Amino acid sequence: MKKQETKEQFNPKNERIKYQFRIHTKRAIKKDEKTIIAELCYLREYELFSCFVDFGTFNSTKADKYVDYLFDQGYSISYINDALRTLKVFLIWLERQKGYRSKINYNDIDYLNITNNQRRVAKASEHKRSYSFEQIIKTVRQMPSKTMINRRDKAMISTNALCSLRISELRTIKLKNLIEEEGKCFIHINPKDIDSKFAKARYADCVALPQDIFDNLINWKNELITKFQFTSKDPLFPKIPSNFNQLNLLESTITKEEIKSGTQIRDIFRNAFDKAGLEYINPHNFRHTRTRFAMKQSPQYLNATRQSLGHKNIDTTCNSYGDLSIYEQREVIGNVKVVKELDQPKT
Repeated sequence: MKKQETKEQFNPKNERIKYQFRIHTKRAIKKDEKTIIAELCYLREYELFSCFVDFGTFNSTKADKYVDYLFDQGYSISYINDALRTLKVFLIWLERQKGYRSKINYNDIDYLNITNNQRRVAKASEHKRSYSFEQIIKTVRQMPSKTMINRRDKAMISTNALCSLRISELRTIKLKNLIEEEGKCFIHINPKDIDSKFAKARYADCVALPQDIFDNLINWKNELITKFQFTSKDPLFPKIPSNFNQLNLLESTITKEEIKSGTQIRDIFRNAFDKAGLEYINPHNFRHTRTRFAMKQSPQYLNATRQSLGHKNIDTTCNSYGDLSIYEQREVIGNVKVVKELDQPKT
């Protein structure tokens, strides 16, 4: 049973040293705020276990008991692995700070470990399901285009089918990032404009899907420019709230603000695929759809897909995104002849 927690529980001395660690992590290690906050939550987990005693009292006995405590709470192996890793990084830093050098024994930190088997379980991932391109195209074509919200949502899913973006990228993409050049269409993922992973820039090229999928995106962009006077700096998929007007009728009004929540993006995808009679799969898995298709093409095409997805090396593309389904695995293995056909034995 997890210990009860209230916001009033804290140790002033611990709070001061955690603040210093936060500043160090941000300025010296250059981690973003979201990552830092997650790490502070892991440190608070240790404080809950220790009843908020001074971090300087840490020793090997507490290390062993803390590992047992995490397992007793019923946490996943992945969570436990991350919690221990974060605490080890913090204590290694703390051991160098004034007032803690004689208190923290560096060797005691090594006791914050799980077994190799448990670590492998923590890093293991479930099979990543994904739609086929045929399922995605069918879903998009069934989507209505009557209202502004309909057309925005249809253009959004078309964009992800074409370019396989992350949700944060879909949410923050600007009109100027969608570029048509020499008969080709691509999205310039520029971290100055788009919330991209690790603030990396790349060119997300469009796959060769049917023309109507491209038209959904291009027509939406043109509508924003011509009808609503959007500029290049405005979001491609803006917020469109619905409110009751003076006649007590529901009315949608387009804004020049980004959609603030990734949850709203997921809901758009969920509604579209539910109506198409398909089970919902996270929009991020469009990247798996793209990779699995690329793995059946030439090495040059696979490498181009790697670059378009923003992966530094091909192993990330193939190992994280390119796993075959059990059915595909069985088909590939079963359709290759191991030995030549032999004459049937005479009876």
